[in-house]
Amino acid sequence: MGPYTHLIEKELELHRQELMRQAETERLLRQVPRNQRSMIRGAAGKLGILLLKIGARLKQFGQSPTLLEDHL
Repeated sequence: MGPYTHLIEKELELHRQELMRQAETERLLRQVPRNQRSMIRGAAGKLGILLLKIGARLKQFGQSPTLLEDHL
């Protein structure tokens, strides 16, 4: 095992979790009537992706989410 094996495994797990969230989002969106999908996808989709990226970065750097609240 190389020195970066743990980091690679952690990154792969984060990627897998993100793919699972995306699949769940797509499944839920298929249940919404077509005329509402574009509005929901536009607003909630972008917000969701932003929150996922922020959460992943916070995990990556080992910061707690409360640190972010101090800057808002």
